[in-house]
Amino acid sequence: MPRPQYLPPKLSRVNLLQGTDSAHDLSRGNTLPLAARPWGAHHWTLQTGPSPWTFHRSAPKLWGIRLTHQPSPWMRDYGSLMLQPFHGVYTMDPESQASAYLQKDAELSPVRIRTELARYGITIDMSPSEHGAVFEFTTRSEEPLRLRFDFDAEHNISWPPGKPWIQGWTSDAFEGEDLVNFSLKFVGEFSVAPVHFETAPGGGWLEFPAGEKRIRLKLAASFISHDFAELSLKRELDPVNSPEELASQGAEIWEDLLGRIDIESEYKNQVSTFYSCLYRCLLFPRFLDEMDAEGRIVHYSPYDGKIHDGRLCTDTGFWDTYRTLMPLLTLVYPDVATKMMEGWVNVCKASDWSPKWPSPGARDCMIGTHFNVVVADMVIKGLTDWDVAEVYKYLRKDAEVPSKSGRAGRRGLESLQQLGYVAEGHAPYSVSSTMDYAYDDFCVAQVARFLGREEEAETLLNRSENYRNLFDAKVGFMRPRDQDGNWIDSFDEFAWGGPYIEGGPWQHSFNVPHDISGLADLHGGNSALCRKLDEMLATPPHFEASAYGREIHEMTEMALAPFGQYAHSNQPVHNYLFLFAQCGQTEKTDHWVGRVLEELYSFDDFPGDEDNGEMAAWYIWATLGLYPTCPGKAEYLKLRPRIRKAVLSIPGYKPIDLIQNVRDWQHGEFIAHLDLLSG
Repeated sequence: MPRPQYLPPKLSRVNLLQGTDSAHDLSRGNTLPLAARPWGAHHWTLQTGPSPWTFHRSAPKLWGIRLTHQPSPWMRDYGSLMLQPFHGVYTMDPESQASAYLQKDAELSPVRIRTELARYGITIDMSPSEHGAVFEFTTRSEEPLRLRFDFDAEHNISWPPGKPWIQGWTSDAFEGEDLVNFSLKFVGEFSVAPVHFETAPGGGWLEFPAGEKRIRLKLAASFISHDFAELSLKRELDPVNSPEELASQGAEIWEDLLGRIDIESEYKNQVSTFYSCLYRCLLFPRFLDEMDAEGRIVHYSPYDGKIHDGRLCTDTGFWDTYRTLMPLLTLVYPDVATKMMEGWVNVCKASDWSPKWPSPGARDCMIGTHFNVVVADMVIKGLTDWDVAEVYKYLRKDAEVPSKSGRAGRRGLESLQQLGYVAEGHAPYSVSSTMDYAYDDFCVAQVARFLGREEEAETLLNRSENYRNLFDAKVGFMRPRDQDGNWIDSFDEFAWGGPYIEGGPWQHSFNVPHDISGLADLHGGNSALCRKLDEMLATPPHFEASAYGREIHEMTEMALAPFGQYAHSNQPVHNYLFLFAQCGQTEKTDHWVGRVLEELYSFDDFPGDEDNGEMAAWYIWATLGLYPTCPGKAEYLKLRPRIRKAVLSIPGYKPIDLIQNVRDWQHGEFIAHLDLLSG
């Protein structure tokens, strides 16, 4: 389709389908084509199959449009519903009601979804706001237009006969999560009153008067109450007359944020891939707060089931996003990052722990307490317009109070405190946990030092060297030890799982971002560490899957990529190529980073799970020629930019021309955060 006039240049480059050619056993992103406002409370997507693999770009039939909060198929959805217009007889199975849709002729952008259901001759046109959306359903048929609502869990939907509105709720959420009084409430207002309504086990459907060719629906949703949903509808949607009008408003917001990084390239696809990646960086974490009738920001807390003043930020896994996404937001979107921290302060207070994988509340997923890293990175880079001392209480709790739950804190901390490492059998993934806790301690130390708590900082800095206790010079890798200090008998450099999370020795033994000189010393110096990295890239991508009992998708993705044991499809290795430059071999970093950019990323695909902006943010940093090798330090590694022009426009600072400054910044040297901002 030609670019609509309201769609500005950078936004028009965004490909919503990037990363959607994915499946359970092979991820090329595991993304959804999301229409939303940046960091918006609700996302909307095309649905072509059952949740959680809700959409696949090769699927020929469309089930409907889904209101979704899913950050990843592995985390599943919550607060969801699906709408589908149709003609004829209602069937309980949404798949049997599905229709071929004209994807190649569809308009798919962050601000609008417009496509035609060929089976029914119905056009769906919708545009999102922060807390709702405007739909138009247009039909060529003389049959009455019907609209179905589908839900994945317990729900309620009602229509007062003769009235042009509908309301309901849905309580779907992850089964293992302890949510209090949790449900999504929604209200909808039609341009034409329905004439019939029926409920069904999976939802319900409405019928509109025969001869009505176009039906408009304004739908808003709230995690607080129907009254709040109605407030959002009146505030965001009442003044809007069409999806196109709302899309025009959203386009201005998106273009302004995408425009904070202005690039030019001789390759059209490179620019499109860049802005498609940047779009992914501006979806998560999301704000789940709302505005009351007096204009105050409030939120429903999934931690205690109460309504609180202030912001709520959720839907991000800090294990994934601390490396690249959060440092990108801290640099380019500091105003937004500060608001996110306000939301996380409220999470700490309500849950009595720092957040780990909130979605929407605390989830048992992954290891480490990497919110520590995000806090340290913001503090060390001068973003402190929030209660740092209050948050530090929870960071210190992470470092000192053992946790038995994977939802918060550090499992195996008692072992770490006694032995200087997590002993095998004392917590899942003992090696990976020891490595992560060492870095987390380094980051908590930075915040302690900022607050003038020098003694605590020194203790934590000493603990940040605990990674050394698991290095076995005889095998050249980090490996597990038992309670008595003995190496676990068997060692296989290709064995995934067990003491390593989503990887093996090759994927976890270099994870020491805060102490590269110490890591190099263990290997015999900078040159020796570089030789080990050369070996990582040259060793065939063999893996032993016995600990998992099957080949997980990260193994498959590593095997299919021509980078040896460097498994870029998952986060643990994302700093490793930059170690060459940090050890004096910048040309190798330039070479391998360039290959990853060119061979593993494309306009259509990612090299693995996109993970809430992290995989996309790696592409952004590498393309710009900057990399935050150690969030928690106020510096960036400078490398060769991969584009002709790159200008950062950060609020409060004059524009930063990265290409022009290449003459002043040597490849492979570090640039201080403030020096970068000073231009």
